[in-house]
Amino acid sequence: MRVVLFLLFLLLGSLFASDDTVLVKAKKVGEYVIVDGVNKNPFSVTVSYNASYQNLKSDKKMPMLFVLNPLMKREVLRLHIEKKGFVLKANYTWTIGSKDAKHDNNYIYRLPYKLGTKRRVAQGFNGKFTHYGMSQYAVDFEMPVGTEVYAAREGRVVKTKDDSNIGGVTRSFEKYANYIIIEHNDGTLASYVHLKQYGVVVEEGDQVDRGQLIGYSGITGLTKGPHLHFIVYRAVNGTTRDSFPIKFMSARGIVTEPVTGKWYVAK
Repeated sequence: MRVVLFLLFLLLGSLFASDDTVLVKAKKVGEYVIVDGVNKNPFSVTVSYNASYQNLKSDKKMPMLFVLNPLMKREVLRLHIEKKGFVLKANYTWTIGSKDAKHDNNYIYRLPYKLGTKRRVAQGFNGKFTHYGMSQYAVDFEMPVGTEVYAAREGRVVKTKDDSNIGGVTRSFEKYANYIIIEHNDGTLASYVHLKQYGVVVEEGDQVDRGQLIGYSGITGLTKGPHLHFIVYRAVNGTTRDSFPIKFMSARGIVTEPVTGKWYVAK
């Protein structure tokens, strides 16, 4: 029997993805080709998988979209071998987070800086510089390098990076951003981005409380100046995500839409 299995590895999607922690692998088992999904990460991922094949039969339509939970391995596709000399060609992309997450719209977030202090919003929702598309509902808070950053909501730290000291104003600098990603109990994720080098004080796997110190602001990645980029989101498919409009508690009450240029006191 001539067997040809092609699994063309395509990794796009998240800035925070690494290339060997999510695998979709095919193998021949008896009269079937079994495709397994493997997630080695401590967070859920959403995978987009597409395949073309000959002399194989499946009851699932392509492309497929599925979630792999943390540290999971499971069968995602089974194809029956109809004839000798079958061929399977496939590609996939993945991004951090679950497409099935549902944001708790009643949650009131804490402003991510020291209580009683005020910060100016450099860019609010729908900002023209970078807050559009997948980052539509991000908020940038102006902060001098080294400003304390606090968790806006309780959750589990799933990803961090703080080894960079590089920043700039073109897209080529995006990969140099330091960050903390926290997963909430509704499955959504929050990213705290542009932290200073060695400015992360939590570890992956830590449970953090609302208002807990998690790091220090910086000027790394794609940035015009020192600030904290904060966004809450979920995965949509293997390459894109949706951000959520969120509400903050301030000294003057609930803020439903942070206004560019306005100052807000944390409460």
